[in-house]
Amino acid sequence: MGGHLSILRFFRRHIPAFAIVCVLLVVQSISELALPQMMSDIVDVGIGQQGIPSAVFAHVRATTLADLESGLDADETAIVEAAYTPANESGVRSFRGRPADRNADSELARILSRAIAEEAGLADDALAPQRATAFVRAEYAELGFDLDDIRRDYLVSTSGAMFAYCAVSLAAAVLLGYVAARTGATIGRDTREELFSKVMRFSPAEVNRFSQASLITRCTNDVSQVSMTVVMLMRMVLLAPVMGAVAITKVLAQPSGLGTIIVAAVLALSGATVILFVLVVPKFKLMQSLIDRVNLMSRQMLEGVMPIRAFGREAYEEDRFDKASIELMETQLFTGHAMAMLRPFIQIILNAATVAIVWLGADLVGRGAMQVGDVMAYSSYALQIVMSFIMIAMVAIMMPRATVAADRVLEVLACPLSIADPEDPQAPAEDGPRGQLEFSDVSFRYPDADDDAVSHVSFVLNAGEVLGIVGSTGSGKSTLVQLIPRLYDVTGGAVLVDGVDVRRMALADLRSRIGYVPQTTRLFSGTVAWNVAFGADGLTDAERDRALAVAQAAEFVEKLPGGDGTALAQGGSNLSGGQRQRLAIARAIAADPEILVLDDSFSALDYATDAKLRRALDHEMADTAVVIVAQRVATVMGADTIIVLESSRVVGMGTHEELLRSCAEYLEIATSQLAPEELGLAERDLPIAEGGDA
Repeated sequence: MGGHLSILRFFRRHIPAFAIVCVLLVVQSISELALPQMMSDIVDVGIGQQGIPSAVFAHVRATTLADLESGLDADETAIVEAAYTPANESGVRSFRGRPADRNADSELARILSRAIAEEAGLADDALAPQRATAFVRAEYAELGFDLDDIRRDYLVSTSGAMFAYCAVSLAAAVLLGYVAARTGATIGRDTREELFSKVMRFSPAEVNRFSQASLITRCTNDVSQVSMTVVMLMRMVLLAPVMGAVAITKVLAQPSGLGTIIVAAVLALSGATVILFVLVVPKFKLMQSLIDRVNLMSRQMLEGVMPIRAFGREAYEEDRFDKASIELMETQLFTGHAMAMLRPFIQIILNAATVAIVWLGADLVGRGAMQVGDVMAYSSYALQIVMSFIMIAMVAIMMPRATVAADRVLEVLACPLSIADPEDPQAPAEDGPRGQLEFSDVSFRYPDADDDAVSHVSFVLNAGEVLGIVGSTGSGKSTLVQLIPRLYDVTGGAVLVDGVDVRRMALADLRSRIGYVPQTTRLFSGTVAWNVAFGADGLTDAERDRALAVAQAAEFVEKLPGGDGTALAQGGSNLSGGQRQRLAIARAIAADPEILVLDDSFSALDYATDAKLRRALDHEMADTAVVIVAQRVATVMGADTIIVLESSRVVGMGTHEELLRSCAEYLEIATSQLAPEELGLAERDLPIAEGGDA
């Protein structure tokens, strides 16, 4: 029950629309439920009784009424006398009430029907009302009324009322559909926006918890499922019980004995629904996880198409994808086949119930216990009852799948953020340092990991200085710099920017001070100019050109077909790796940060471009603190300070020259990449690389 309530949480902001839907449903129900009785009146009264609704005269001769009253007791006579005006000069008495008061169910109609039967010497049986209307028709003929006009007037008025109810029902249904569709679409839009906003605030830890493929499915397929279910709930869930309950009431009010047929049909439908529910519901959750899996595999294959081709693994990947796709298909086929079985079963039950009602109703009509119109109305009410249960059954079957989707959406929305703004954000002092970065005994461990990824790192970097970070693969270089823009929070120590712990700063303020180029270059679909200006609102052409020039991207951008107006494909796939890296660096420079973090952002550059870019940074970013993570020693040789990481720990810190003589790990890396003369070493200095300690 708690799971199903998850869908209702999406209605909280749309209570006015829900109230409007309730009103429209009531109007539609009243209008539609009035139609079967009107159809019955047209057949029984308009056609069968020639427009005479009951034994209650609209006009009657005083002598005729007196003859009928002679067989009544005093109380009944008083009721009849109160219903008619005194006789006029022609000796005619008229009914005092409204035309609607002359229906066959009124007490006056029963009294006059019995009186007419006694006057004619006939039994007061089931056929008495029909004989009474024939007597009334004969009385109207004696009064000189045109019987054809009476029949025509009744048919026209009843048909007109029926048409009006149909029009009202149609208008209510159209408005209901519009409001429900608009509400569903609005809920879908708001939920997608809320999901997108929440995912944008996720740290890598939350993204890894759900996986990118699952988040995509939750933001698209699951939200669409919730939106469609909202529409279905608003259109069916309230309408079906109201229609069914009122129709059952009207059916049970008929003393015909046909209610058993309706009960049997409802029980058969309920049994089929329960069986289907048990079979299908477990498959819906499985289907959602299989969709996630197919999306993940599709994403992996599209992103890794080049290595797949390079290693000739196309057939293997196709086979792997086919297996996942076939498993999803089989699950969808199972649920689809099960759902498809319900429709013909419902049709069989409905047809069987209709045949049974007509069969037994014909016998009742023959015995005078029912009229033809009553049988028709009964069939219509039976149809509405069955259709109501069909709608309820469909909702009951679809709700579990929608509930799974809603729970998956709400799981993302309810996910606590590991990286969030502090309750009382602190900004750096106006007269404090600018562009200063400090690591104070920083340690970090990934969730569920046994060992630290970064352990006890301390350093201070001031504006205008360059810090280089080198180390073997997996030593923690990228993890270290991801702590600066607070993509992760430290588990020990503190990272300070401009003298303030980054955990005390507003995220927007912190990240506006940092230009970050991640290890994996990410460009967006759009023009070159738009990508460069991505992190800098109001960027001028001159500022954009400067950023491109510093990043050594101006030359190749000018050669593109559209210059900086050239459209980039998704991920910048129509550029080379080096070109993508330079545009990513230009994007970070354009934001004019206090601290520029370059995480292995020179790896795809040739040595000449690497050197030019570093010189441009020294010249153009002289007031900016620069952090460079690199695999190549040549990239960080000119840094003011170089940190050497090994197995998450700092094993060396100093200038290039200092580290060559004090850090075996650094010397080993350096000599594996550059010749001794390029490093400024003599041959006698080399043995340290083979294990010597300085």
